[in-house]
Amino acid sequence: MHRQFWLFLFALVFFALATGCVIQVTPQNLIYQSSTVEKLDLTAFRNKAYQDEMSVAVKTVSVTSTGGYKIRGIQALYHNASVNILIFGGNGMTINKSANIVHRFGTIPANVMWFDYPGVGISDKPVKLNSAAMMADALAVYDFASETLRNDKPFIVHGIELGSAIAAYVASERNLDGMVLQSPIVNLSQLIHDNSPGLFTRWQLADELTAVDNAYQVARYKEPLLIMVGEKDLTTPPKYSGILYRVSGSENKNMVVVDGAGHHKLMDSPLAVDAYRQFIKSL
Repeated sequence: MHRQFWLFLFALVFFALATGCVIQVTPQNLIYQSSTVEKLDLTAFRNKAYQDEMSVAVKTVSVTSTGGYKIRGIQALYHNASVNILIFGGNGMTINKSANIVHRFGTIPANVMWFDYPGVGISDKPVKLNSAAMMADALAVYDFASETLRNDKPFIVHGIELGSAIAAYVASERNLDGMVLQSPIVNLSQLIHDNSPGLFTRWQLADELTAVDNAYQVARYKEPLLIMVGEKDLTTPPKYSGILYRVSGSENKNMVVVDGAGHHKLMDSPLAVDAYRQFIKSL
């Protein structure tokens, strides 16, 4: 997760310990928001493609939300792509800082579409942040991506960390060829509890956050599923992935624990890329 988010979370914890208050967790203080709308900078992306000698055509894309604000992203089409992937990133991940991540998917090779969440990176900030609007926006993004990348290649939704819950929700509302969950959560209550310092921190999640139940959504999903997690991931540890794997209703499912990997840079591992390629072949 984004470092600023965790610093903010720890500040809330220390305030609660000092005052004896219960911390109210809402979308506004849980979900990272950028201070301003960023301008898309593809310099690092193009430099990385040049260094890796990769052939890629990249352009900006946008979707207008039901609230009227613009959700912006990029489309990267790689040479000889075997699959189309829509990425739902982790909390605080932005396109401007993620050129290397996108190129890792390019090594599969894959066509990639990725949108910054509302209020994050290059996307407009909504008047009010709430989970229902985020899920509606996710469906709008999926519908746009699946129509834009219409071809004979399978279409996969890939959710990272908190984005795994959004990906699983989309999978419950749309027909997917496959879903990949990277460093996934089980639910927000467990995530916050396990990442909270101290035994005496008291939390109260807003009802809309308590309702986020990734295990329930994954259990309902019946299509092909790949779960990947780093062996040394302390934020969303392998036990989370194990829970989701066990409850999954998919017949075609696999769980990969990447030796030595932590919470970040999982796709830098050749093992993760190879697992992805094998998953695509199974579709």
